[in-house]
Amino acid sequence: MTNSFLRVTFTLWIAIAPILAAAQSKPAQKKDTSGNKTDTLKKPVDLKEVKISGKKSFIEHKIDRTVINVDALISNAGSNALEVLEKAPGVMVDQDGKISLKGQQGVVVFIDNRPTYLSEAALTAYLKSLPSGSISQIELIPNPPARYDAAGGAGIINIRTKKSLISGWNGSINAGAGYSPNWRHNESIDLNYRKNKFNFFTTLGYNKTDTWRDLDINRWFYDQDQQLTSAFMQSTVFRNRNKTPNIKAGMDFYVSEKTTLGFVFTGSYNSGRNRKEVGAIATGSAGQTDSLITALNSEQSKLNSNGINFNYSHKFDSLGRELSFDLDHISYSARTDQSFANRIFNTTNNSINEENLVAQLPSDIAIYAAKGDYEHPLAHKAKFSAGAKTSFVNTDNTADYFIRRGDVLLVDNEKTNHFRYKENINAAYVNFSKEWKKWSIQAGLRMEQTNMKGHQLSNGLRPDSSFSQHYTNLFPTVYLSYKLDSAKNKLTLYYGKRIRRPYYQDLNPFIFLLDKFTYFAGNPYIRPEFAHKIDLNFNHNNKLSIDLFYNVTSSMISEVIEQEKGIFISRTGNIGKMHFYGGSVNLNLKAGNWYTLNMYSEAVEIDFSGLPGNDGNTIQSFYFYVNPNNQFNFGRGWSAELSAMYVTPNQSAQFKKRALYNINTGVSKKILGDKGTLKFTLRDVLNRFRPQGEILNIPQTRATYRNIFDNRIGLVSFSYSFSKGASAAKKRNTGGAGNELERVKN
Repeated sequence: MTNSFLRVTFTLWIAIAPILAAAQSKPAQKKDTSGNKTDTLKKPVDLKEVKISGKKSFIEHKIDRTVINVDALISNAGSNALEVLEKAPGVMVDQDGKISLKGQQGVVVFIDNRPTYLSEAALTAYLKSLPSGSISQIELIPNPPARYDAAGGAGIINIRTKKSLISGWNGSINAGAGYSPNWRHNESIDLNYRKNKFNFFTTLGYNKTDTWRDLDINRWFYDQDQQLTSAFMQSTVFRNRNKTPNIKAGMDFYVSEKTTLGFVFTGSYNSGRNRKEVGAIATGSAGQTDSLITALNSEQSKLNSNGINFNYSHKFDSLGRELSFDLDHISYSARTDQSFANRIFNTTNNSINEENLVAQLPSDIAIYAAKGDYEHPLAHKAKFSAGAKTSFVNTDNTADYFIRRGDVLLVDNEKTNHFRYKENINAAYVNFSKEWKKWSIQAGLRMEQTNMKGHQLSNGLRPDSSFSQHYTNLFPTVYLSYKLDSAKNKLTLYYGKRIRRPYYQDLNPFIFLLDKFTYFAGNPYIRPEFAHKIDLNFNHNNKLSIDLFYNVTSSMISEVIEQEKGIFISRTGNIGKMHFYGGSVNLNLKAGNWYTLNMYSEAVEIDFSGLPGNDGNTIQSFYFYVNPNNQFNFGRGWSAELSAMYVTPNQSAQFKKRALYNINTGVSKKILGDKGTLKFTLRDVLNRFRPQGEILNIPQTRATYRNIFDNRIGLVSFSYSFSKGASAAKKRNTGGAGNELERVKN
């Protein structure tokens, strides 16, 4: 571990030492004839805080979060929320849409301080449908305070959508189109009207995508003596077409200067048509071709979600005493129809077997949540806050599989299933904060009680079965901050405990087919994972932020790949313990009015123990990640951007990944009296973002994978903002549904 720590420290120092030297170096001096000191070198350019003229800075650092201003990046234009997240410092999105923050998965995604309650797959689909033009900020909160749900081992990402604070009519329109090699487009309109005691707001969006992906999986099978027995080379081309309209509408009613009532309705309605074209070759021990396999798998899906939030807030006095309540109801309805047509040919191209399956996969989820928060300022710059929350989740999932023989459908009881799940979480917290001249402290304690029950109904082949779990946990959080010499240099130490609960449908013992040779299966016995996190941060004037962190996670939840008779089965399970430590650097510099640099880098060592098929040995994995972003201001409304990312080879549980990199660029022009903006961007200029690697620790099996996407895309977008009125009251944070939405898996 010592060598690993030295390697992390050395890598970070190499990355930042030249920059620190340049930023802190002083000019040489000599005495003039009068004995006074004068500079012999030209005075260096003062590196000011990142700020583009007329815009907010790309990044703002706060005590417990990093704030990303979306409109500050040109390449965000015409994209969607998931593509915006990919460029946020410390955020990585893999080929399956899984989001990690500072190298760790288990992030909970919020929209306007309300959790999305979606699985990775459903969340990916939703974020792809959310136009970037409707997003104002992204908050990265790796170490959330006690007020937030304890769920999310890697922390919270909060996406704030646009809502104007101007009285009268105001709003904006956004439209974008892209090609790579198929067309996609998105449009959105934001409207806000405030008059007297009422404030009305709405956002309407529409997103249409037509994408493809080529996934190659190669598998070699061995006997007990590690002699090759057979091999299987498979290529799958995914062609996905999706249409997603979104709506957000609400109203605030200012009963008095101290009391406000409000409600917010959100809806997302996704429909998709997806095709998977599979081609595979099976070979024998000597490499000879045994058979050829083709498959055409198609899917039609609909995912409708509706949510409504009622909120209330009351300020007792001007000192800051405030009480707030939130009531939430969210419903999800998913309908998926699948068909699988598989044909096997011999070496003379004669069909020797044909299989046809049909699947109907309906899923319904209902979520109810209520929470209340109270804040009470105390004397001498101190504050006390407390709150409570309760949530109830009911899910009903059915998987009906049929074998098609001619015009007859026969029930396939091996795969057919019906699963119901109920969960109740009750929580309460207290939090205290106080500031002195140089010191400040924030400490909190959150208690969460979890009650859950799952029921798998009989299907004629398997009997009824059920399970239940009940547990109560405490989650402390502590922030300790010290100003070193002035407000410009600050040290902050954080400790917190987090929990990561499994997705609802990961507890479901269903079998879901990707194709004939690749299944996904549930696991009702998954336990929650727990993480202890320590973070030491140094911040210099919001220009330089350095983090040193150490996390230890027990009962780690991860995807586990198994193989049975040549079929790969992916399950989620508890695989052991993870030690995660390293450091990150975020640098913001400005040279004159024409150039701005934001650069994020991290060096991390990960130690895994208890991985399946590894005989209890500890696996060490080191990686270095860098994400520079360059912005240029040419004047007269013209600006440009050049960004890149690179991550070294690394390992995550069973997946050994190769290095990844890409380059993005864009140009922007202000038009229509600076109220409109026209932008052109090109993502993945070199078309080299291709995740690939090996799948490890599968008994008697070696496997590799490679993904090729339509990731290089040219985008053109237009945005226009209009307003008439004066500044209005500050926007309130609403929503109390907790983390339950984040755990829906469809």
